[in-house]
Amino acid sequence: MKKISIKILVLLILSPLANGKLPFNECKKYGEYIEGQYEKIIENSKRRDVTKEIETLKRTANHFCKREISSKLQNSFTRLQKNGLKNHLDLMVKEARRVSQFRAPTWEISEIERVRKKLGVSNPLNSVELWRLNRNGSRNSQGRKSKCSNIDNRKPPLVEKRNGKIIDKPRNQDSIGWCYAFAAADLIGHKIGKKVSAVDIANSFNEGSLSDIFGSNETNMEGGFASDAANSALKRGLCLESQLPSDDYKFSTDSNLMKEYQRMEKIYESFRKRTTEAGLVFGQNDLKGTRYRRAVSSFEQDLVCNRIEGEFNVLFPSVNAQSLMTILKRSSSANDFIDNLVAKSCKNRIRNSQNLKFESSGMLTSTNSMVNTINKKLESGDIVGVNYKASSLSNLLDYDEDSRHASIVVARRFNKNTGSCEYLIRNSWGRTKGSSYDSRTNSGGGNHWMPEEYLRESMHGVSYVK
Repeated sequence: MKKISIKILVLLILSPLANGKLPFNECKKYGEYIEGQYEKIIENSKRRDVTKEIETLKRTANHFCKREISSKLQNSFTRLQKNGLKNHLDLMVKEARRVSQFRAPTWEISEIERVRKKLGVSNPLNSVELWRLNRNGSRNSQGRKSKCSNIDNRKPPLVEKRNGKIIDKPRNQDSIGWCYAFAAADLIGHKIGKKVSAVDIANSFNEGSLSDIFGSNETNMEGGFASDAANSALKRGLCLESQLPSDDYKFSTDSNLMKEYQRMEKIYESFRKRTTEAGLVFGQNDLKGTRYRRAVSSFEQDLVCNRIEGEFNVLFPSVNAQSLMTILKRSSSANDFIDNLVAKSCKNRIRNSQNLKFESSGMLTSTNSMVNTINKKLESGDIVGVNYKASSLSNLLDYDEDSRHASIVVARRFNKNTGSCEYLIRNSWGRTKGSSYDSRTNSGGGNHWMPEEYLRESMHGVSYVK
């Protein structure tokens, strides 16, 4: 009896609810998502107010998790919310002093007042400092206004003109991490006046990489830098978007770019399975003679019967079933298959007759220098690529290191209401709604107005065509 009691006691001590850990796996199929959001809240509460995130996650947890887990979360939320408010107050004091170099810290001061009332504490800034911050901020804002003229360098092919109206359709990389390729494609396209394929730029940059050599699938070729990708593409010639589509919105509602490329890789794997047999010692050997021809013929008939041609035509418009079979037979791997399809689609590449070259500056370059580069490019009628923390899009106070992203800056304006000089970041997430962005920005349709004082904190590199 004592042994049983000891076992029960040990189980209770080691149970997730006893030692503070939450069994998110019991929150139906959304357990992993809820756990991820919970961890983000913990991290963000170390710096700022997380009340909104808590309310959102609380509703989700109440719906999908067991009552005991929701109750445990509620206790944790109360503590996290209080810690977040305390840290938010400290952050707002620092921010009020920082942003006064650019504008009056009106929003920061209102946040200080809101949070200190919730916490029941006095204002950490005395009346003299508040007056001085507002005065200096207003002066600095007026000084910057003359250097922040309104500029909008969006033109075809970045936008379309129909019946005298501008139709803006930002690119959509939704399913794949090729932000650098989409940024590079837009920068080049703006120069040559034609829409360039982002897929081709990604393929050009990743061709011959270690992952390619060791057999990783082509759809894993994520990451990269806009300037390196663009220079590689410029060297071998440019492929147009019409020849090799990149945007997710072109695909069906139940698919996306990543899934379509994965399907192509499966086609190759299926072909190899049908036309090879296990070797006597190791590996796979090609079928010979009549057996091989029959296997190829059977596979080709299946492609037609299953209407596969319609699928790969979306990705590779110039490739028909006959060409596909020819490419399948001469490809040595799934990677090689994709590369050969790209080569077929981009047979008539555009030469770099203007001798365009990409330049970039990174973390070793001062923020002032990067902002000056952006201003000079915009004032010359050009656009510029920017590397920054994407987390700042949803909250201007967040600069997560693991959210590095690349987009293009296409416009500039002075916001009379806030006193900030703002830059229009054209993102590659499609026509995302304004609710996806920080509520303090006038954003929408895939474009995001980023105030200079926050862009400086988030930015870590720029790139442009020279």
